[in-house]
Amino acid sequence: MSEPRKRRNTGKVTLADVAKQAGVGTMTVSRVLRTPDAVSDKLRDKVQRAVEQLGYIPNKAAGALASAQSYAIALIIPSLLEKACALFLPRFQQRLNKAGYQLLLGYSDYSVQQEEDLLAGFLESRPAAVVLFGNEHTQRTHQLLEMANAPVLEIAESPSMNSYASMGSDPHDIGKRCTSHLVSQGFHHIGFIGARGNHATLQRKLQGWQGAMIEHYLTPDHFLTTHEAPSAQLGADGLAKLLLRDATLDALVCSHEEIAIGALFECHRRVLKVPTDIAIISLEGSSMSEHAFPSLTSAEIDYQSLGVQAASAILQAIEGQPLTGAQTIPFKLAHRASTARKN
Repeated sequence: MSEPRKRRNTGKVTLADVAKQAGVGTMTVSRVLRTPDAVSDKLRDKVQRAVEQLGYIPNKAAGALASAQSYAIALIIPSLLEKACALFLPRFQQRLNKAGYQLLLGYSDYSVQQEEDLLAGFLESRPAAVVLFGNEHTQRTHQLLEMANAPVLEIAESPSMNSYASMGSDPHDIGKRCTSHLVSQGFHHIGFIGARGNHATLQRKLQGWQGAMIEHYLTPDHFLTTHEAPSAQLGADGLAKLLLRDATLDALVCSHEEIAIGALFECHRRVLKVPTDIAIISLEGSSMSEHAFPSLTSAEIDYQSLGVQAASAILQAIEGQPLTGAQTIPFKLAHRASTARKN
């Protein structure tokens, strides 16, 4: 009669090992690891000490298969550097991590095809939810999202063209309000410089500028857009080109903060006084605008708070609360020295 076959010792620390070390049951350990906020601090500390002492690494994939629940959230962003993404991401991930979820992060570089490829790969892991930046997607991406059977949230301009739930500001309103602010300050020869001209967000900002110009009986002739990424060089070169077209230009609307900073540098180089000779306003701002000289008037969105709001909405959707509709995120028009009233 053959001896019973013994399980091979892989040397890996198991959930049972952690439970034995902590003096609790395996179900308790599992609950602590999955939902740490749902247990007492004392129990959580006891299990965590055992995990650290033994060097235990939870098997998330196995746990998801066993419970038919995924603890991963897929997020695809177009840039790792631009403010909207760079400020949104840390707070979004922190909120998810606190709830026991991990992030599947993809970088699309503003390519809808790359976004599609990333999404197809992520869906193999059956994420609990999907978050996409922007509302321009391929037809196959729409099909994949429909088959995913998971909550979908767009961080996109408002209103969104798609049926998914969305959170975002209205770039048309931003462009229009910022231009109207310049007009109210006495500026009438207003130019526009924009980056990523092949994307809907920039087109909406440009239309907002044009709409405000026409509404105030001004001619929206002087604008320059490019498919390039925003940069200080674009701001400097763009201002030089617009002044060459029309030397009477007395104000400039910039789609991004980097462009506005570059235009400001070019004004310093040409010994043009801001705002006496030319005013500058940015349709996107941060603390950099506040500390520029002179300080830059800018439209500012709290992307950090947006990250927390988006994560909270996703977590609620996973728990069964419907994720629908479009939520418009307000922006603040910070009035600063670069658009002080023209005499």
